[in-house]
Amino acid sequence: MLAALALMLSIPAAAKGDHAAVVDISTADIAQVEALKHGAGVRWWLELGDRLLIAGDREPMLRLARKRDVLGEIADVAPSQFALRARGCKEHAVEAGKLIARGGRWELRRLGANEKMPSFAGDAENEWRAIEPNTVVAQQFRLSGIAPAPRVASVQAVVDAIDAQRWFGDVTTLAGWSRSSYGTTSLTQARDWIGNRFSSLGLTVTKPAFSMPGSGGGTISRTNVVGTWTGTTLPNEWIVVGGHYDSRNTNLSSTTNAPGAEDNATGCAGVIELARVLVANRPQRSVLFMCYAGEEQNLYGSAAHVSQLRQSGNLAKVKSVVIMDMIGYSADNRLNADVETYSRYNTYLQKFGAAAATYVPALNVTLSTNPFGSDHMPYLQANKQAVLAIESDYDIYPHYHKSTDLPANIGPNAHAMGSAILKMNAAVIAGEAGLN
Repeated sequence: MLAALALMLSIPAAAKGDHAAVVDISTADIAQVEALKHGAGVRWWLELGDRLLIAGDREPMLRLARKRDVLGEIADVAPSQFALRARGCKEHAVEAGKLIARGGRWELRRLGANEKMPSFAGDAENEWRAIEPNTVVAQQFRLSGIAPAPRVASVQAVVDAIDAQRWFGDVTTLAGWSRSSYGTTSLTQARDWIGNRFSSLGLTVTKPAFSMPGSGGGTISRTNVVGTWTGTTLPNEWIVVGGHYDSRNTNLSSTTNAPGAEDNATGCAGVIELARVLVANRPQRSVLFMCYAGEEQNLYGSAAHVSQLRQSGNLAKVKSVVIMDMIGYSADNRLNADVETYSRYNTYLQKFGAAAATYVPALNVTLSTNPFGSDHMPYLQANKQAVLAIESDYDIYPHYHKSTDLPANIGPNAHAMGSAILKMNAAVIAGEAGLN
């Protein structure tokens, strides 16, 4: 694999410039990473999770890195030759430039001499961005310098209550329906099943409708599912926990053969599992457990919820939002997750890395302040602190947006991966919601 990456990086030079190297920093400590960024010969750098691009003078620069950690080199480069591409809906994305590295849900690509960075205004799934040298696109939480906090017994009890088998059973049930938002019967059956799960937990269930474009023109009406816990002492302070319940296959308009086990029965079932363990502790703040329709088409369900909150005068009550999208797949037994939000909510973002370090140390968390492309975005755009939690291998999941996205195909690491993300989220939400 490293040899293949090295070949990918052997790009013909366009003009005289810096020499660049991609360095594996997955096992480097803070001091080693800082030495790579600011050592002799380094003129600029870009950090992408467990990869670091350094550029400058070749010989002194390469002496800073262990030979085995250098994954590839590129001659004669300038920052203007690079671009970041969002790692979403890969089968539809334009293939511009050469892949250099991945990190934090972004690809770093080097554009050819005559290539321009593609522009997809308003299309979050195919977004491109110019790079800014000497910046962190995404960072492994372990390199943040924040020490794990002591465990809190009441939070530990909530974390321990997460049941991977029970969660995966719900994934399997949801994947039994083709849940395209363009469909009717199967989507309605899944919607009502979710509502019944919420109701069985003592939540107040509503199914607010919204309009979205139909596949053949015109508009259609679809519904979100909301299970509301009213806080015992702070009922007017709301936490939203959400994930979309709709699915798709390769053909977006198809209403059949869309089991969507990983995308996103895993996240929707995760909302139900978090409801189970949190409601049992009677949170002091209100919690809205939400499953959205219309996500695959353009985040219509979550956007509608934000609009409804604004119209009802309740948007100000929302204190935080946690979204889960694709939380079960891991290509190997190393459990990696990405959590992202805007930079202004970095303090909230860090809580997720800290929760994983304390309660789920097997989970390697990468944090990013360059969010895109899921149901956290409408809340962020409404100035609400919201995060997305997603497993890191979604873009190499072989069954992504296919009729073969079945529970059995999520792989042997699904229980460990899904429960790790759920435990991290449970720890943060338990602290935010307040336990009785």
